[in-house]
Amino acid sequence: MKMKRVFSSLMALGLASTLVACGGGEDTSETNTDQASDTNAQENAEETTEDTGEEDTQTEDTGDATEEGEEEFESQASGDSLVVGIGELNGDFYGGWTNNASDVKVRRFMGIEGNNGYSTVVQDETGQWVNNSTVLAEDPISEDNEDGSKTFTFKIKDDLKWSDGEGVNADDYLFGILLETHPDYIPLTGSTNPGADAVKGYEAYIGGESDIFEGLEKLDDYSFKITVDSSFLPYYEEASLSAVGPFPMHAITENLALSPEGNKLVAKEGYEITEEDKNAYIEGLDTQIQALTADFEDNNPAPAENASDEEKAYYDEAKAEFDAQIKDLEDRKNGDVDPTQQLIEEAMLRQVNEYRLNPSVVSGPYKFESFSNNMVKLNLNENYAGNFRGEKASIPNVILQTVNAKIAVDLLENGDIDIWDGEAEGGPIDQMRAAAEAGTIGGYNTYDRNGYGNLTFLTDRGTTQYKEVRQAIANLMDRNTFVQSFAGGYGVVTNGMYGSSQWMYKERGADLESKLTNYQLNLDQANSLLDQTPYKFESDGSTPWDKAKAEEEFAANPDGYDYYRYDENGNKLVVNQYGSDESEITTLISNQVPNNAKQVGMEYNVTAGSFATLLDYYYYPDENPEYTAFNMGSNFGTPFDPWYQYNSEAPYNYTKTNDPTADEITVKLRKTNPDDQEGYLDTWEEFQVWYNDYLPEIPLYANQYHSGYTNRVKGYDLATPVWESEYQINAMSLEE
Repeated sequence: MKMKRVFSSLMALGLASTLVACGGGEDTSETNTDQASDTNAQENAEETTEDTGEEDTQTEDTGDATEEGEEEFESQASGDSLVVGIGELNGDFYGGWTNNASDVKVRRFMGIEGNNGYSTVVQDETGQWVNNSTVLAEDPISEDNEDGSKTFTFKIKDDLKWSDGEGVNADDYLFGILLETHPDYIPLTGSTNPGADAVKGYEAYIGGESDIFEGLEKLDDYSFKITVDSSFLPYYEEASLSAVGPFPMHAITENLALSPEGNKLVAKEGYEITEEDKNAYIEGLDTQIQALTADFEDNNPAPAENASDEEKAYYDEAKAEFDAQIKDLEDRKNGDVDPTQQLIEEAMLRQVNEYRLNPSVVSGPYKFESFSNNMVKLNLNENYAGNFRGEKASIPNVILQTVNAKIAVDLLENGDIDIWDGEAEGGPIDQMRAAAEAGTIGGYNTYDRNGYGNLTFLTDRGTTQYKEVRQAIANLMDRNTFVQSFAGGYGVVTNGMYGSSQWMYKERGADLESKLTNYQLNLDQANSLLDQTPYKFESDGSTPWDKAKAEEEFAANPDGYDYYRYDENGNKLVVNQYGSDESEITTLISNQVPNNAKQVGMEYNVTAGSFATLLDYYYYPDENPEYTAFNMGSNFGTPFDPWYQYNSEAPYNYTKTNDPTADEITVKLRKTNPDDQEGYLDTWEEFQVWYNDYLPEIPLYANQYHSGYTNRVKGYDLATPVWESEYQINAMSLEE
């Protein structure tokens, strides 16, 4: 059992959604679909995740919510500040800990990840990879090596600056890779960032066998090479391999340097450890110990005397792992540490304890001012060189403010916020479109979402470990009702891990649909599937469960129904789902599935709470074993690489999928030759057929997003599935 880390996370960044950093596959950003904004995990796998938070569209409810919400809302709009409405904020402004959609949006405004910063290669509004001419002095040079690896040579411009005026150099591009792939990085910081897993020498470096990262080479102050290992090649979206972003080395260390070759972290020449340095290091360790302790105590209460043996065992194992981690940190405090090693660890601690929460130095159009009262304030970065087109933001201040999604369009009409991105619910979309037609807002952008809403499972435990149980649940819901209730006319039911915005679906979607099961409300089919599971008996574990008896009992007493399926050991067929209390999908499932489930002998329970708690239960199931189903949503990563989510060896396999077919197909998909588009599409179809059968998630819908803006916002005339306000900001202005 893994101990719950102090910092929940989904995203691993460091190299701006690059394969060099983490395969770029995780923008399955988890998001609360109430406002349905996306995150990039998958700018890290994953990615991104969403709680389908859909509001109740009944007029009287909406009106009440509006009055109450507007009364409590304090507008931040002013002449020189653009106010962007967002959902819940966690306050993690560097990838590797949380993947809340709003946190990611903030990070993109600052260029910490995404297409605004100084990555060598970025994506344009269509999702195509393009060389960043603002950063590069010349196009990257690629070279195929005899051992099957590929080397990319980069030369950056010599006049790039960080937001504090310091120059950007080759060391900044290599430092983040070395630090975040170091063997101590994950144990010390609690990050989920796997590091530069595509770079040659990765296994030896992260495993501690070598302190030299073979695939890195510094040529001069503005030129460097990165070699991708042959095991990672071929790779279908090869263009993404040449995307490398910098980290502001000077922001977290004064005395750490790179070797002349650029492949090793070393102490600066002449450095001698001082008492002040030792105290700073110990202080960082103490901060980490305090954070870990507080997190463990908050999330792992000691079991009651009458707790089950399983609950006690979970706690004992978690406590043992926690104690071991604390002991390791205490040993670091009290032991003799090599000066270079201490500098490395101190930099890691400063990144997690300081920079993560207050990114003081950035490369994007805006720099961090503050985070308080559920809002982030950003100021224009006067040292920004511009995006890949050379466009530079001009609006002096950007405020990203948490708002109640139920009244977001009202706030937009009132001018209390200037932008509301990614609205997914039918009612507010209709309101937004009507407001634009009436002229009470400036307009809106509409685009297909680069993701989908889903009900996701843990597939290695509880009753949802059985494929037939997951398939049966899909036959207990009317997904068309969900789509109509939530998305109105702006969404469709999907049967795989795809969205209508993806080029693969545009090419093969029509052919694919006939190969997939279209799960519909069908109690007979659900019963047939459950008969193929261990849950075939009555409570005695031997008498066959009787469908006719279930129908009779449900008809007589649906509220008091107690005729459930059991396995031969007397274990009841129970599924516990956790959903966001602000999500209309949680309500829709709660109103529909539990009653349907009774009729097939399944006890289905839905608990509603905060989206942050949902993510905690999802990411750390060993510490929260009660729930194995979660409704949310996922945004697809760039590149689209489901290996990161469904391969048994993948770092973001949160569904705990362990299937040889998935292992084979996900490797085959990513390793398709870039020139073989038809071969890639064939394998993509294979993957979708596997997904549709294995059902690690039940796809609920693929929908359209609408982003609205006020009359004073000019230039927000471009939005796509991969390009929202955080990227278009460089072309926007404000008019009173």
